[in-house]
Amino acid sequence: MASLALYYQQLVDLPAAQSLCVLVGLPKLISYWPALLGISIVFQLLRLSSNTLSSLVFGAKFDSLSARQKYDWGIRVVSQVHAIIVVVLAVPVFFKEELRRDTLYGFNDHAAQLYTIVCGYFLWDIFVSVSDVKKVGAGFVRPSLQYYGASFIMFEASTIFLNINWWLDKLGMTGSRLQFYNASILLSLYFIVRIVFGTYMSYSLFKDLDAHGTQTSTTLYYFYRVGNHAILGLSYYWFYLMISAVKKRFPTKVVDKAKKVA
Repeated sequence: MASLALYYQQLVDLPAAQSLCVLVGLPKLISYWPALLGISIVFQLLRLSSNTLSSLVFGAKFDSLSARQKYDWGIRVVSQVHAIIVVVLAVPVFFKEELRRDTLYGFNDHAAQLYTIVCGYFLWDIFVSVSDVKKVGAGFVRPSLQYYGASFIMFEASTIFLNINWWLDKLGMTGSRLQFYNASILLSLYFIVRIVFGTYMSYSLFKDLDAHGTQTSTTLYYFYRVGNHAILGLSYYWFYLMISAVKKRFPTKVVDKAKKVA
């Protein structure tokens, strides 16, 4: 363990890495970039091993999936592990005194470790996106807004149940009671963390920025503000689509039957 810590510190002390972090305006990344890369590698190893593990757990139902479905299954395994970890780690961020005192630019090591995991996942996602030409990833974010960043990481709580819903479809459990219960939790959680909590924290974030100013350029500030409002707008629209999908998938008879069993 000591030798691993020594090797990690040697990577942190690399002059080229330190210079690059400073050059791109991310000096605090110096202490975390080896972990960020390491986490990306771990996520990739998890994806590569997920098919073997899933075959052992689900047997013929998993083996009967197409190659594309098995690939997507592995992607969702990584997404699920990431979502559970970051949601659990995000909760304590709201109670860190140094972040509560300065919600815009306060710094805390626990929060930094959390965002290292998040950015390691985004880096892995970029690799998957480029190699598969399937979707667009995201990069490393300037280490500020640690307090409010945790608010938006909480959005991942709904991802956990969204992935479960997808897996139930692939396991032939579409329209089952279990999927109905999962969909109920998904919709409730989505409404709480994305619609209610997300809207409130977005309002609080820009209220603080307008009151105390921002250390970024005006262009970047408005770019982020427009992007934030666009994501919130999409969240409202997606919630509407999710409700419509649930109504089509679960007829009234199924819903009434599930309620009687409950």
